[in-house]
Amino acid sequence: MLLNNGKKRIPIGYEDFKEIIDGKFYYVDKTMLIYHLLCNGGKNNLITRPRRFGKTLNFSMLRYFFDITEKDNACLFDDLKISGYYDELAMYRNTHPVISLSLKCAKQGDYAKAIYSLRYEIQEQFKKYRYVWESELVDRNDRDKAEAVMQPDSNEEILSQSIKLLSLCLKQYYGVNTIILIDEYDVPLEDAYFSGYYDEMVRFIRSLFESALKTNPALEFSVITGCLRISKESIFTGLNNLEVNSILSDTYSESFGFVQSEVDELLRYYDIEEKRQEMKEWYDGYLFGKSEVYNPWSVLNQAKTWTRDTEAFAVTWWANTSSNNIIKTLVGQSDDETKAAVELLIHGGSVETTLKETVTYGDLTESNENIWSFLFFTGYLKIKSVKKVGTKALYSLVIPNLEIHDCYTDIIMQYFNAYKRAINKDELYTALIGRDAAGFADPITKLLKSSISFYDNTESFYHGLVSGLLVGNIYYKAESNRETGNGRSDLILYQNDRFINAIIMEFKVCRADEEVDAVAKRALRQIDDRDYASEARNRGYRNIIKYGVAFKDKVCYAVVE
Repeated sequence: MLLNNGKKRIPIGYEDFKEIIDGKFYYVDKTMLIYHLLCNGGKNNLITRPRRFGKTLNFSMLRYFFDITEKDNACLFDDLKISGYYDELAMYRNTHPVISLSLKCAKQGDYAKAIYSLRYEIQEQFKKYRYVWESELVDRNDRDKAEAVMQPDSNEEILSQSIKLLSLCLKQYYGVNTIILIDEYDVPLEDAYFSGYYDEMVRFIRSLFESALKTNPALEFSVITGCLRISKESIFTGLNNLEVNSILSDTYSESFGFVQSEVDELLRYYDIEEKRQEMKEWYDGYLFGKSEVYNPWSVLNQAKTWTRDTEAFAVTWWANTSSNNIIKTLVGQSDDETKAAVELLIHGGSVETTLKETVTYGDLTESNENIWSFLFFTGYLKIKSVKKVGTKALYSLVIPNLEIHDCYTDIIMQYFNAYKRAINKDELYTALIGRDAAGFADPITKLLKSSISFYDNTESFYHGLVSGLLVGNIYYKAESNRETGNGRSDLILYQNDRFINAIIMEFKVCRADEEVDAVAKRALRQIDDRDYASEARNRGYRNIIKYGVAFKDKVCYAVVE
């Protein structure tokens, strides 16, 4: 089906290769992954990429190309790049049974529920090949074991051997080895880490992988994808034939995500070429090997939006779907050094670090190096430059684009607002009315120091912060930037029920060479010099309290007349 203008539809949420091709959706051709995998791949191939970079769709593509049960769908590839290599790849084109598992089903927040979901996923593969393991061509003992896997209460020991068992049955039936595809292998581990059952899940996944990938004579080759390269010691114990391709590797560097030429072609096709620079600023900037790539999920969503309304703003797509637990952990548990580094990143700076490819969730809080490695491999940072220091490579990492910058600031704002809600506003008012300048300023200083800054130290930010803390009191009305006397006062609080207290506040931000107390006194003098109290006097207020408030980075200082 085509759109009314004759253009192909943009496939949002479609992850099945056949559905996209048969449905005549717009497809960015990644079929050369097949060729590169067969030419350069090993026995077991781990490919790590951030979430939402096309791993699941690519897995679906691999299955349709290799799977012996999908011969009727061989034509799906006829108009794609891989069709030029049909003769060379004939021995693999729909000639092998394929076991395809997605472990993202195990994101359940509970170990028993996660195992239940994994059992269901494994049993679906056994259902697909029921005619195989029920066949007389398969050894009776293996048939009995397959029946045990299909039981609703099949235990973890049975499940951990199930993928190897199924591939052995397939080899007996078809006479050829099995290709195993495991997608999102680290999702159960991420969920287990944040939900408190990490060690249990590690043991199960390790056992499953050892039997399926290490001691399996019926294995042709495997492809495993995820965000992180979980350390060999924790998951891939003894798996000596593992070929790892992280985002630092040049292999498959253009197979996941969109390169510039692919984005340009998409924009031309939908007649929105004028959006090229905006698309680049928001969704480009990831570096896989030596290839700079765009986030495909965000590009497709934003392109679809612009086909309807070219005036629409670019927005954050990827961070709204991806797990942001890592940044929440970073913000919530960071020490002063890490907070300072995050602030530097948000303001366009960089952090310098070595990169640890085998970082695990359990390593997350052990060192800053682990945090930066984690953020890099999950797509929240990119390499700006690299230099050699002794025997190590030292990487300069920055935030890749505006979309991820928004992700950082949104999460930091959530924490900042939580700190703001913890301030007792009644105590602030008590301090102000009692002419206790320190009692007012100290809680605000504590708020600023306890959170990560994403602002630019502007007066408008501090003004908004204090106004936000003081509005909402039923006994006082706040007026901001109102004309009074010979200028505009920053903030005046008028007592509602009785014409007694009026509090006038003037805010200043210190320059680098200024002292905070001197600037606060200057702010206080301005209240008198411009007679900001005139309106309060005209309204009949008898007790007019004047505050000069100065800010220097994360320090709030106040003086009262």
